[in-house]
Amino acid sequence: MTPTLYRQALEQTGGSPHLLAAREVALERFFSHGLPSPRDEDWKYTPLDFLERAELHAPHHTAEDWTSEDYPGIALKYGNGRLTDVYTQSIHAHSLADRADTALVVRYLGQLADTFPGNTALAEINSALWQDGLLLHVPAGWKSAPLFMVHRTSEADAMLHLRHLVVLEAGAEAVLVEQCLGAPGLAYWHNSVTEIVLGEGARLTHLKLDENSAAATHTGLTLVQQARDSRYRALSLNVGARVARHDTRVHLDEAGATCQLDGVFIATGRRHIDQHLHVDHRAPHTGSSQTWRGIADGRGRGIFDARVVVQPGARKADALQSSRNLLLSPHAEIDVKPQLEIYTDDVKCGHGATVGQLDPAEIFYLRSRGIDADTARALLLRGFVEQALGLLKDSGLADWLEPHLAAALPAPNKEHTA
Repeated sequence: MTPTLYRQALEQTGGSPHLLAAREVALERFFSHGLPSPRDEDWKYTPLDFLERAELHAPHHTAEDWTSEDYPGIALKYGNGRLTDVYTQSIHAHSLADRADTALVVRYLGQLADTFPGNTALAEINSALWQDGLLLHVPAGWKSAPLFMVHRTSEADAMLHLRHLVVLEAGAEAVLVEQCLGAPGLAYWHNSVTEIVLGEGARLTHLKLDENSAAATHTGLTLVQQARDSRYRALSLNVGARVARHDTRVHLDEAGATCQLDGVFIATGRRHIDQHLHVDHRAPHTGSSQTWRGIADGRGRGIFDARVVVQPGARKADALQSSRNLLLSPHAEIDVKPQLEIYTDDVKCGHGATVGQLDPAEIFYLRSRGIDADTARALLLRGFVEQALGLLKDSGLADWLEPHLAAALPAPNKEHTA
């Protein structure tokens, strides 16, 4: 894309003079940095130079073609980057564009994106061009009903920059589900930034389901700041988009803060799915866990790059990383890079990573019990990903997610070309 196209998109964003000034600054920073390239160590697996050649534009209209899916909670539906609901039935959730000038948004919006180390140009272009998103604010001691944020794209070559701000005050609780969908075969770029601020003792369960079009590009950055005794539990299911890159960065700033980052990626056909995690233990008695399962089939490629940093003084930190992966095709590839950086004593940290294939002995055992080969393979794949889905057991979302997961698992003896 040329600078002219980005500036044309900026003209469509609107906002107060203060917000427009901030957008201009962010756009200039983006121009000075440019899109990430393989010269950047964190982006060596996933170059985005093809976006520079794409003729993308800000969406011209909202999507109205919705599925008839029922959601076990309140659903906020976004069409081509804009909230389409007139009434959301939630006292805690709002359009970010409608609340952009409120004191809460002015206080928090951009705070994490500007201060977290390793911020990327994708956050800068998002800060310049976002048009709408979610504002979820749960006051102290309140518990929000489960909230589903559903994004659907129906416009070819659109670039959608969604911006979300989640603020949970002390003792507040919420369940947030993000689902991204796109018309089959549609090429577009979905780039989102989510900033999450958790007060003392706050609890957030966050499920992310990427079912974008197989021709789409999806980039996302989630930034989490946690106060004393807060808990952030996240589960990511990445099965969509031609190229997907998801970054999650968590700061455990005060004692007792814990995070659980689990996920599954399924890279079939020629899909490229890159997941980066970064957890920073900045206080004593903090905890983190990561349980990920990856599957690559056809010519798909998956990347799991996870780093845990235990800062000086963060004694009694407890951190665990687990990444297990399956290759179902001789042409598939999975790269795993677990990292621990520990700068203090008296901690409990460990990691494990494997890349392998389905065990023929396990398939033989199931077949010896009268189960056909395709069913045996499907059972083993389902059991494999189940190891990363523990969060669903107490979230009440297992029944809703099950058909989405079943549809994403590779079909037996089929070379995916999507």
